[in-house]
Amino acid sequence: MLAAAGCALTAVTAVDLALPASRTVLALLVAVPALGALWPVRDRHVLLVGAVDLLFVLPLLPRHWDDLPHLVVTVPLGIVCTTGVVALAAHRRARAADAAADAAADLRVIAETMQRAVLRPVPPRVGRVRAQVRYLAAAGPVQVGGDLYDVLDTPFGTRVIIGDVMGKGLTAVEKAIDVLGAFRELARREPGLPGLAGRLDDFLAVRDPDQGFVTALIAEIPADSATVRLVCCGHPPPLVLSGGRVAFVDDLPSSPPLGLLRLPVAEERDARDPCSAGAVTLGAGDRLLLYTDGVTEARDADGAFYPLAERAARIARQGRGRFLDRLKNDLVAHGKGRRQDDAALLLLEFDHAAAPAGATAR
Repeated sequence: MLAAAGCALTAVTAVDLALPASRTVLALLVAVPALGALWPVRDRHVLLVGAVDLLFVLPLLPRHWDDLPHLVVTVPLGIVCTTGVVALAAHRRARAADAAADAAADLRVIAETMQRAVLRPVPPRVGRVRAQVRYLAAAGPVQVGGDLYDVLDTPFGTRVIIGDVMGKGLTAVEKAIDVLGAFRELARREPGLPGLAGRLDDFLAVRDPDQGFVTALIAEIPADSATVRLVCCGHPPPLVLSGGRVAFVDDLPSSPPLGLLRLPVAEERDARDPCSAGAVTLGAGDRLLLYTDGVTEARDADGAFYPLAERAARIARQGRGRFLDRLKNDLVAHGKGRRQDDAALLLLEFDHAAAPAGATAR
């Protein structure tokens, strides 16, 4: 605004000085403070422009006193009135913007507090599984999402869930809290993973009759077996890191997201058991990377998706230590701070197993 006002003052003054005393364009200076309505400026900036406007016009008024005496009175008065009105409008606009920013910040704090409460730190070791997690919130003041994860010790072995609630904001966080609460209760009671997924689906149907859904991957690692059982409910497949090999487990039976399992999407689907479990065999030291779609759907400046398998393989070759930190930093660098969705990375490492590693690569 200040630059535009300076140009306008200079131009009007130059034209007025070039005209004879009986003619003038000084009335145009009344509109200069109104330029503040075109930019989101503070009231003090408008007052500054009004003061400079008066400094420009006052020395020019005496030369028009004989021919245009009414102009000598009306132009300064018009500048003062215009400056006052526009400054008041700028003040109110700034207060409204500050209030909106404060409300957005408060909402962000509330959502992040709720999210920290639900996304508790995973235990570093459960049974024969070592677990690590890294979480990246979406960019923006209120872009809190509904990513969820947990690792539990149950009578059936170590059970893990990672998921993503449809939508963002407090509603998504509240639903994530509901799903994790139900998982923590049901995972210790339901003997089979398909049954566990079905019970979670029933829970969502009761809690959310509007058919909001949650993509989820549920894993079970028995204490006495090298076979990891997996149920995939509309979620991206996990990534196996075995020695120097990195491969997606892409042969898992596919099921709809939680909240949609009971829909009649396939006539052959058993209403009592609406999803099926797959399995992958892992060896000692193998790692299983679970993640949300905020990882694979992160885009760079050219719109390219994050190549998870390629980057994970490259980072894994650099050594096992701090693998997840390096992967997280690489993901941040790929998106350059433009993340539109939350991203969660959950790494499970197996201390020992009864069989050699094996996974189906994509």
